Amino acid sequence: MAGAFLTSLYTFRLIFTVFHGEQHTEAHAGRGLAYSVPLITLLVLSTGLGAMIHPPLAEVLPVLKGQVAEGERHFVEILAAGVGIAGIALAAVLFLGKRTLVTGLANSAAGRFVGNWWLNAFGFDALYNALFVRPFLFLARSGRRDALDGTIGLLPVGVRALNRLVVLPQTGRLRWYVASIALGAVLVVGFVVINLV
Repeated sequence: MAGAFLTSLYTFRLIFTVFHGEQHTEAHAGRGLAYSVPLITLLVLSTGLGAMIHPPLAEVLPVLKGQVAEGERHFVEILAAGVGIAGIALAAVLFLGKRTLVTGLANSAAGRFVGNWWLNAFGFDALYNALFVRPFLFLARSGRRDALDGTIGLLPVGVRALNRLVVLPQTGRLRWYVASIALGAVLVVGFVVINLV
């Protein structure tokens, strides 16, 4: 019942605000696929598939067993409809016309607090931060100096050291390259001679 009341209230708040409020932008005619495809999809899914769901409230409303008076049988349906109509009526009182009551409430200290609370998801993000994020960061901070995690930094240190060793002989002088080739040839010949003997 609370869900039916809130749904009718915020749906008609939206309708009254958009269609009965002050105009802020000029409406334009929709054209093209970007306009037609979503509407056709909505039409097929809501009307076509909605018609296939039969009966719509079979599993929603409670099943009354045994001999039940006719008035008791429809009590839940009438109550749900009445709650929905009450939500529409309250939305009309609050959001049609000048909206002085809503504006006054919204500008009060309590209204600003509630509005800020609603805009911040009822404080859920702050609660999530306090319950999960901060404890995780605290635990992660205590394991920051872990020796195993420190080994991940050895690879770049080793690569930089090897890079310095490889770059060191690259001077651009022809003498150094000729000496390197001669030394390599001497080593290869020495290796071949040792293996032949």
